[in-house]
Amino acid sequence: MNLFIKLVSGSIRSQMQYKINFLVSSLSYALIMAVDFILLAAILHRFDNVKGWNLYEVGLLYGISSVAITLYRVFGVEIHNFEKYMIEGEFDSLLIRPVSPLSLLLTKNLDLSRIGGTVQGVLILAISIIGLSLKDFDMFLLLVYLPISIFSGLIICFSLGLLTATIAFWTQRIKDFQVFTLYAPFNAANYPMNIYPGWLKLIFFTVIPVGFMNYTPILFLLNKGGTVWNLALPPAVALVFLFLTLRFWQFGIRHYHSTGS
Repeated sequence: MNLFIKLVSGSIRSQMQYKINFLVSSLSYALIMAVDFILLAAILHRFDNVKGWNLYEVGLLYGISSVAITLYRVFGVEIHNFEKYMIEGEFDSLLIRPVSPLSLLLTKNLDLSRIGGTVQGVLILAISIIGLSLKDFDMFLLLVYLPISIFSGLIICFSLGLLTATIAFWTQRIKDFQVFTLYAPFNAANYPMNIYPGWLKLIFFTVIPVGFMNYTPILFLLNKGGTVWNLALPPAVALVFLFLTLRFWQFGIRHYHSTGS
């Protein structure tokens, strides 16, 4: 852990040498993501709600999903771009070092510009909570549980990213897979799961469990159904999914063939 912190600190210091670039990139990324929510807000303002979910309630789902995936893109940029290690043969250089390849990938390069998206997600959460302050639910429990939900979402997103990266050991390229394992599922997680058909909900609660990170707990926290188990499931599912993904990653490493073989 000390080595991990030192490597992360070194990566941050190197990127902070270009402060203006960091500020401009963060702001532009936050604005791009904000446009998505503005369009959603315009639609909900016209139709009032979606399957019983108003703008502020959907804002909670959107905010949790946004913060989770942008935090993953901050720390998991090399995992997200893992196919270059297969195509260009760079993974060999990680295997000969006395540090876990995964630790090196997580600390080699941080995409700090994504912090703007995280701030944007937090602002949406704050606005949504203020808009819901007069509703009949436990505000204190919601505020306490939000960090748990975000952390569970981050673990699920990281696991999906690592799962997709592991596929590169056999396919080399993973960009097309990421559309189905990351982009589409997390875009779908911005909305209530009850708007989707049954077969799609089954996928979002099993193979690609994005439904657990925000919909499951918010359903209970806003008194829309479920039991107290809705609060226990997200971290439990996230940890189990992470464990299985790490095992798959190790399996992929054992079957990796160098570009020189």
